[in-house]
Amino acid sequence: MDELLQEFISETQETLEALAGEVVAWEADPADSDRLDAIFRFFHTVKGSCGFLNLPRFERLSHAAEDVLADIRAGKRKPDPATVSAVLGIMDRIGELAEAVALGAALPSENDDFLIAALTGIEPVAEAEPSAEVESAAVAVSRSAGPQSGPRTIRLPLSLIDQLMNGVSDMVLARNELARKLRERPADPELDTSFDRLSSCVADMRDVISKTRMQRIDRLFAAIPRMVRDLGRDLGKRIDLSLEGGDVEMDREMVEMVVDPLTHIVRNAVDHGIEPPDRRRALGKPEAGRLQLQARQSGNQIVIEISDDGAGIDTARLVEKAIAAGRLTPEAAARLDPQERAELIFLPGLTTAKAVTAVSGRGVGMDVVRANIERIGGLIALDNMPGQGLRITLRVPLTLTIIPGLILRAGGLHFAIPRAAVVEILHDTNDTLHMAEIGGAKIATIRSVRHSMIDLEDVLGIEKSGQSGPRAVMIVRSASGVPFAMGVAAVENHEELVIRPASPLIMATGVYAGMTLPDNGKPMLLLDAAGLANAARLPNIEDHAVAAADGDAETREGLEMVAALRFQALTGERRLLQLSLIERVEDIDARLFGCSGGRSFVRLDGRLVPVVGDPGVQTPDKVAALRLRDGAREACFPVAAVLDIVQMPAVPDMVAMQGLVSGVSVIEGEHLEVINPFALFAALPDEPVAERSRGRCLLADSDDGWTREILAPLLRQAGHDVILGLPADAVDPRDVVLCSAADTAQAAEMFGCRVVQLRASQRPAGPADTSIYRYDQDALMQALSGSRAGRG
Repeated sequence: MDELLQEFISETQETLEALAGEVVAWEADPADSDRLDAIFRFFHTVKGSCGFLNLPRFERLSHAAEDVLADIRAGKRKPDPATVSAVLGIMDRIGELAEAVALGAALPSENDDFLIAALTGIEPVAEAEPSAEVESAAVAVSRSAGPQSGPRTIRLPLSLIDQLMNGVSDMVLARNELARKLRERPADPELDTSFDRLSSCVADMRDVISKTRMQRIDRLFAAIPRMVRDLGRDLGKRIDLSLEGGDVEMDREMVEMVVDPLTHIVRNAVDHGIEPPDRRRALGKPEAGRLQLQARQSGNQIVIEISDDGAGIDTARLVEKAIAAGRLTPEAAARLDPQERAELIFLPGLTTAKAVTAVSGRGVGMDVVRANIERIGGLIALDNMPGQGLRITLRVPLTLTIIPGLILRAGGLHFAIPRAAVVEILHDTNDTLHMAEIGGAKIATIRSVRHSMIDLEDVLGIEKSGQSGPRAVMIVRSASGVPFAMGVAAVENHEELVIRPASPLIMATGVYAGMTLPDNGKPMLLLDAAGLANAARLPNIEDHAVAAADGDAETREGLEMVAALRFQALTGERRLLQLSLIERVEDIDARLFGCSGGRSFVRLDGRLVPVVGDPGVQTPDKVAALRLRDGAREACFPVAAVLDIVQMPAVPDMVAMQGLVSGVSVIEGEHLEVINPFALFAALPDEPVAERSRGRCLLADSDDGWTREILAPLLRQAGHDVILGLPADAVDPRDVVLCSAADTAQAAEMFGCRVVQLRASQRPAGPADTSIYRYDQDALMQALSGSRAGRG
């Protein structure tokens, strides 16, 4: 009998916990016969079991509720709010009785007739006599009837589960240490086999004991519907409640620690946030307010979001209260941004309530909520939308678990990261990896796929330590699903790590998910992938790639598109430039490019045109160039290759103004830098480029056919002024005399200018021969530019 009574109490308590929300949902939708049947079956089961177990108060209460629900099922009665409240009252009384029986305690005498009268609508005739049922049940529970079979479930203190988990954690650390020592010894197949078997047993035990601490979040949500329903009725508000993510599991200890903060936030949302129906009608909102609770697992954290469509936080009133309380000066308040104003709600003693009620308004709550969340290593964040609602996000770390992790080194320190967050590891010397900067952001391209890149030392603010070998580049999967590349000094090992909460100060940085203890016994911090991405403010370039891949036409619909030329710059990057700015594309002789007064130019059609871009890059004989014009001014933009013409958004997908680049656009899944035409033409000189005179080319052998037909045209094409024969007037010292005969060269030296002697033979006459082979074009051009003086 004792075992049956315990089973009855246990099942009754579990069913009551689940049914509280079902009754509220049934009230919102009276036509839901499935929920009505579930509630009816509960009372019917309780009534049937009570007679056998001699529990008359249980039987009387459940029988009254069963009769009323039977009338509702038969259509003889409607489930009005008063009836639903009475059913909930009966369920509460049955729960109180069950708890008293389970504890073996006596329940103070209560008059059940008033609950039954509220349910049936018939006033009680006389007060019922107190029942001795609880006392007798207590005695029955305390008796022992000799040996019994083991119960199906047992209750264990959480401290015992903690001891088991700590023991398994120590076993994992000991196994890791043993594995390290075995790696240092010569291979022993038999010993390795035994160790593998031990590892398997430890892993199985770890998984089983870890599950004993895990609990579904729907148990955390179970009391929310009843609480929202009762508060809404008390405050005269209609609320549509939505619960999502009840199948997410979290640590039992965390469930207990989060219950109170979550309850307080929900009560605040109902009391402060959601407006009364008449106020919502005046604002154009639906009469029923929306309250949504969502739970999900994000990496090594549980994220719980509570959002409503109410009035949000009145930041002006918060600032006013803070100034009045002496917590803030008017000057400091003026410097606060909207987010900082909203976070004043966490100051002790501050509230936006205009009056103290039974629900809230005393200024005690949100400061305690944040303290409780941070005490367990969690974080709380506000997203305030005045007039539209408020979203509060709770991030709770896993307090005690064992996960596979990687040990990495950065800045001379060691850190851990979950192995599940790492997609791939490469060295920066890998041929498939290319690192560059686009729009001021580091980009790592791996097998034609681009990723935003960070160096862990830069994010954490530590100095990079010198190393002789290559650095490691890890492709990390963040909580948002967008992978990014992270550079570290080295990835040293992989272990199964015991995760424990870090101090609130460390967790407040947002880049750590806890701390761990590896087999060497030295504590390490566990990195949070999503926190690192947020701290580095990585541009989410992959979002645009996904949008482009999902459907170019639909995604680009409504965007202003312009024609653009896709080209490859001299430095290797692939870029875009608005097509309307390009007058034409042509190949230009590399020798026509020059520099004067620190300004680059190119000689085109007898004019000097300024050059933009990077003309200092080594180029071949012919350079592909873009002739640009803004209407009045002209410029030349040398490129490595012209690819094709595409359509690009008028505004880049990612705006990042830096130098000549205005941002990055995604074209056919490829991320391309967009040239900023404003910055391009702004870099041009205000005045036309004036070429410094390079002197004339004086051809002494003017009667020679080779000089007239071959040499003179070559020099003119290279941009030189050519004069056949030696002039009768004075010669400028910058002029250059070209001749073939040695005696002519000696005579030309009398003019006081440079002389370049040419020879017909490919080989010089001797060591003292400084003449140039007349078909050696490169040597000839170098001599004319002054790099080689020839004779004289």
